[in-house]
Amino acid sequence: MAKPDSSVTFPGIVFEVGEHRLHLVHAPEDRLASVIQLIDCAKTSLRMFSYMFGFDQTGQEVLAALTAAALRGVQVQLIIDSFGSGDNKDSFFHPLVAAGGQYHCFSSRKGLGYFVRNHQKILIADQSHALVGGFNITDYYFGRKGDQSWEDLGVVVSGPEVAHLVEYFDELDRLSEGGRIKFRQLRQLTRSWQPGNGTVRWLLGGPTNRISPLGLTLKRALEKAKRLDVVAAYFSPSQTILRRIARVTKRDNGSRLIMAGKTDNGATISAARSLYRYLLRRKAQIYEFQTRPLHMKLFVIDDATYIGSANLDVRSLFINMEIMVRIEDSGFAAHVHTLINGLVAQSEEQTRILLSQRDSWWSRFKSGFAYFLVNSVDYSIGRRIKFGLLRNE
Repeated sequence: MAKPDSSVTFPGIVFEVGEHRLHLVHAPEDRLASVIQLIDCAKTSLRMFSYMFGFDQTGQEVLAALTAAALRGVQVQLIIDSFGSGDNKDSFFHPLVAAGGQYHCFSSRKGLGYFVRNHQKILIADQSHALVGGFNITDYYFGRKGDQSWEDLGVVVSGPEVAHLVEYFDELDRLSEGGRIKFRQLRQLTRSWQPGNGTVRWLLGGPTNRISPLGLTLKRALEKAKRLDVVAAYFSPSQTILRRIARVTKRDNGSRLIMAGKTDNGATISAARSLYRYLLRRKAQIYEFQTRPLHMKLFVIDDATYIGSANLDVRSLFINMEIMVRIEDSGFAAHVHTLINGLVAQSEEQTRILLSQRDSWWSRFKSGFAYFLVNSVDYSIGRRIKFGLLRNE
C-alpha cells in the first residue's frame, strides 16, 4: 500500500513506522491543534467518539469545527458516552444536527448502560488519519485550567490501518444506535477483534467474559519483556498483571512506573500506593508526578509503545470499552523513553523510607479499601470520599 500523503501534516513529533506516518502530540496546544486540524482536513467523513465532551470553550470550538465540516458536505458522526458527558446534551449539539451531522449517546445512564462505560477517545478523518489518546474534549485537557490542567498524550496515525479502525467505529455506531446498547453483540465485537500483526495495531478492551484483546496482548508481552516503562493515571492492575510487572522490574531494575501525585480522585492514588511495597521489594522504580494532575496512559514494553485511553487497572482491562494503539519501532520507543525522562524529572520518587513515614494500620486500610472501590465498585464513588493523601500521611 502507498504511504500517506506527505502534504498533510499535524502538530507534534513526526515518525515513519512501516507504511504509517505518526505525529506524537504531547504539549496541550499540540493536542488541541491536532483535533481541529483533523476536523478541518476531512473531505468526505469524520467519525468521533469522546468519553467527555464539555460545554466549555474547548467543547464549543470543537463543536463549531464539526458543524463547519458538516456544512461543507462532510459526513459527520459523533458519539459521546452518556456517563462521562452527562445526559440532556441534545440542545448543545443541535447546531451539528441542524447542519446535517449525526450525534448520539453511547448508552443510557440507567440499567446496564450504567456499567458499560465507553472510555475511548477516537477521531478519524476520512479513512486516512486517526487520533487516539487519553484526552477528552474539555478545557482541562488542553492547558486552559492552569495547574489543574491534565498532563496527557495522543498520537495521530496516518496510513492503511486507519481503514481497520473505521470498520470498528461503524460497528460501534450500529451497536449503540439510539443510546440502546446491544450488549451481547458488543461483547462479541470486543472478543473477536483481530488487531493484526503489523507494526501498528489497534487493541481493544471491553466487557467480555474472557480477557480482552488488549489485556491478552499486555499479558503476553509482559511474560517475555526485558524492559518496561509505565505512565498510568490510575494504577491498580489485576494480580496476574501485577505479578508479571514485578517479574520485569526484578529482571531489569531500570524499569520505571510513573503514577499520579495529583488527581481529582484520591481513591486512585491510594489504591496505587497499596501496591508500592510489593513492587519496591522487586526493584521497581516508582515515581509520582507532581507538576499537575496526570491523565496519561502510556506503556513501553521493550520496543513496543502503547498509547490510548486505557489505564493500567482492572476496570480498563476487563470492563470499560478502551482503545490503545500499539506501535512497534525502536526509534519511536527511544523517543518515548526520553519523554518519560522528562516526567521523571517532575516527579517524586517513592522509596521505602517515604512509605514507612506514612505507613500505619489506618493508611493500609484506606489503601486496601480504595483498591476495592476503584476495581470492584466504581471510580465515581472514590471521588466522593476524602482519602487524606498528604505526603507523609
